[in-house]
Amino acid sequence: MLTVYCGAETTRERDAMKIEITILGLLMEENLYGYEIKKKIVERLEDYVDIKFGSIYYAIKKAVDNGWVKRVGTEKEGGNPERYIYQIMPSGRKYYKKMLKQYFEHTMIHFDIDIVLMFLNSLSPEQRESFIEDRIEMAKEKITDIRVKIEEEEKLPEDRSHIHIFTYLENHLKAELSWLKSLKRGEPGTADSDA
Repeated sequence: MLTVYCGAETTRERDAMKIEITILGLLMEENLYGYEIKKKIVERLEDYVDIKFGSIYYAIKKAVDNGWVKRVGTEKEGGNPERYIYQIMPSGRKYYKKMLKQYFEHTMIHFDIDIVLMFLNSLSPEQRESFIEDRIEMAKEKITDIRVKIEEEEKLPEDRSHIHIFTYLENHLKAELSWLKSLKRGEPGTADSDA
């Protein structure tokens, strides 16, 4: 998993910033209601982000309160409650661009590591081999899954700017797979060779 630090902000502030960027970015594409926003996040990034449904509604409320987004209609199906349809406003477009600029200018990238790597040498050779094999298989599966998503996105006729996150993830997964294979071979600088 990738963690991004933006300046001196807290984890909560960084998470809120990412949610705001995501919601405003989706509304830049089209008008949506809250559940559609969550659905699009899940469809595009299911295994790579964990945005809680409540966080989405909180961010939408904040965007409405700040005048970045407005309700442009409602939709009602059967006995379900009304759903508000949201549209990004010019001030929201401006804020979105400002947030993207801030995000890219003040972002320090740090990759979360699996804490077990610190203790890899304390595992028995069988346990270490099992851990590495499991991680290799998981990386291969995720690479296959992300490749399918990339190929599906490439077929779409509309703007595919979100494809960049898929190719970004694919490249990092390939790097992890390569590193895991070197770890398995016991190459210098890996846990097996340090034992």
